[in-house]
Amino acid sequence: MIWVKVFFGAVGIIIVGWLALAIVLFNVKRIRIIRAAAAATNDQLEEIYQLIEAGSSEKVNGFVLGRLNKAADDVSWVVAIPSELEKFPWAGKCIAVDVDTDVRFRFLDSSHQTTQLLGRQYRPIAVPRVRLKSGKLRNQFSPSQYVKRNEHLREKLRRICPKYPTDLLSYLLCTGQETFGFEPMNQGRIGTTAEWVQGQENQYCDHCKQRMTLILQVPGSLLPKKSFEDGTVYLFGCRKHTDQTRTVVQFT
Repeated sequence: MIWVKVFFGAVGIIIVGWLALAIVLFNVKRIRIIRAAAAATNDQLEEIYQLIEAGSSEKVNGFVLGRLNKAADDVSWVVAIPSELEKFPWAGKCIAVDVDTDVRFRFLDSSHQTTQLLGRQYRPIAVPRVRLKSGKLRNQFSPSQYVKRNEHLREKLRRICPKYPTDLLSYLLCTGQETFGFEPMNQGRIGTTAEWVQGQENQYCDHCKQRMTLILQVPGSLLPKKSFEDGTVYLFGCRKHTDQTRTVVQFT
């Protein structure tokens, strides 16, 4: 029976060794992508984001936040809702946040031209929207689909990160994490649809009982308090009674 113990002990060592190697390789790749993104010029990033937006065949109904290599002028936390959103009562407004034991969003009287979170600026990117054969409209969030359908976009990404163009785009569009896996719950979203961490928690207006619209989705890591960094926060509002809003927090 000793040989059995030796055999399984050796197998265990090999498995642990492979797992350790996989973790090292993953982190090497992650660091390379992060460094490549940090070295990109804002003109390069703007070209990439414009190519994504050009992939929409229909009017857009939402945005995701993309990374920029720009520091904010101050430390204020502000999300500027693009005025291009049609039939969106909050278009052109700005949202601030107060965080202690709860998360409370509020609309600002003064408007900001830029979105800035934790001292960094972000770029709202219109989510491509296409019409399916069934006639239904669908938002497209997947970086791999963007790259697959647009050779010009792929080349722009390769100039920044030759080995991992698709993973680079995932990193740029998932602002709530410092890695390259595409996780929609780690996206900052304005309008469009919520990506729930847990089950759906759709909200309804107290006045008209209608289902509320997603105004904002923010990864907790982009909030000014560490206690929410493992969660995602959602702000909903009623299109008819625009002062009626609800905030939902879900944790992984």
